[in-house]
Amino acid sequence: MIGCGGFAQLCHGPSQRRIAASDPEVQWVACCDTDPGRAQAYARSFGFRRFYTDSLAMLGAEKPDAVIMAVPPPVTCAAAVPVLERGFRVLLEKPPGLTTAELERLIAAAAGGSQVQVAFNRRRMPVLLKAREILDAEFPLAPVGRLDYEMVRFDRWDEDFSTTAIHAVDAALFLARSPVCDAEFRFQDQDHGRRTTANVELNATCASGLSIQITIQPVAGRNAESARISSVGRTLIVKVPASPVPEERGALEFWRGNVRVEAIADDARDTGERFGVLGETEDFLNAVRSGSAFTPNLQECRQQVVLMEAMRLRRSGPIRFT
Repeated sequence: MIGCGGFAQLCHGPSQRRIAASDPEVQWVACCDTDPGRAQAYARSFGFRRFYTDSLAMLGAEKPDAVIMAVPPPVTCAAAVPVLERGFRVLLEKPPGLTTAELERLIAAAAGGSQVQVAFNRRRMPVLLKAREILDAEFPLAPVGRLDYEMVRFDRWDEDFSTTAIHAVDAALFLARSPVCDAEFRFQDQDHGRRTTANVELNATCASGLSIQITIQPVAGRNAESARISSVGRTLIVKVPASPVPEERGALEFWRGNVRVEAIADDARDTGERFGVLGETEDFLNAVRSGSAFTPNLQECRQQVVLMEAMRLRRSGPIRFT
């Protein structure tokens, strides 16, 4: 494990501890953080045998079958490139690079034989997996429909909120089941004294004909996230977990012909499961064992990174994908 910070402690560590308790083949041998106290505390809390402050020294000494990386977005590329160049199989926290250039550096570093699964955790959230199941069964791709995705946060005056907003982009693409053909952003500045941010609206069209609208509001009164997918005679509404508090759970409603056919509340045991980190880690380890393909891999994340970068740079003109 490389990176023992806040999100790792909140979601990765509990998921790793839970996996170790149920899967005797998994051994968490070592963790690493530039802060030795944090690395030691992580090892003690989540069952790692040893801790390090130098990731490459750790990998050289331990020679693990797989690596999980959860480091801050500004250093993800620089930290991951030497790991990938050494051929390790890696579960890499999002975003896979801050820019398209960094993504291409990661792809090049992995070309020698490394395999990468990008940790877009919403794809493994129980509530979104159920939503995808309903979409595959009830929403054919042929009819033109609409997908609305909203991400609202409380008091997030981040200098760069795009590294969080990319979650909304990826979740919308996961639910859309079709790549984007063209997209366009609109921005609305929000100022409060010396702090500034922007509300963001992204309108896109998919190859299937589906229209997507993503709205992002970093500074509001609460954390909330939701999706609504509509087609002829059908509507699916998803409440996406947006906060680690126990009462913040996902929920889903499926309507057909103005009748609610299904309503589901998330019954995940802990934050790691509810946020999809448990599921993505289990899928990663199963792919390591079986030799099957990792997904989403780096190449499958190009549209997400292009749109994240455009959001950061406030590009308001049309974006077209070929």
